[in-house]
Amino acid sequence: MLLLLSLCLLATPLAARETTISEPRTLLVDGVYRIGARVDFDFNETLYDALHNGVPLLIELRVEVLRDREWLWPELVADLRQRFQLQYHALSRRYLVHNFSTGSRTSFRTMESALADIGNVYDLPLIDAKLLQPDQHYTVRMRADIDVEALPTPVRLWAYLGSAWSLKGKWRQWPLQP
Repeated sequence: MLLLLSLCLLATPLAARETTISEPRTLLVDGVYRIGARVDFDFNETLYDALHNGVPLLIELRVEVLRDREWLWPELVADLRQRFQLQYHALSRRYLVHNFSTGSRTSFRTMESALADIGNVYDLPLIDAKLLQPDQHYTVRMRADIDVEALPTPVRLWAYLGSAWSLKGKWRQWPLQP
């Protein structure tokens, strides 16, 4: 850990990268709204090096349902979070993904395939249709980023000081429609 921290001190700052969300969709199945999307992650060299030096990365996918209001800011109706831990196992040279929602653990040969698995949001239950008012307009928004609070303490300090440790995504939003 000390070696990683000293490498961070010597490393030149790298620009943070962003996640992009494409192909968002909403389906109404058996009275429950379900969403799907594709999340593409763009790791910079700092995140790549940290992962390969034993620092596990916690990736959080946030989905919110907002009710539009005329005179006030939108009201938060539902907040869904999915968390994944991405870790590199040096002995086996495999990437391990732990899905905290399902408890499943999966192993991948490449980082790209591990990130593709995390970014494949398919048929995710969002909200029961009975909880929505029929005469209101709703918006779904989604983003993915790295949870800096989950980093080991010495690394977390550097993450707060430099943008190279962040992987912030912009909110991608679309109307809630079946």
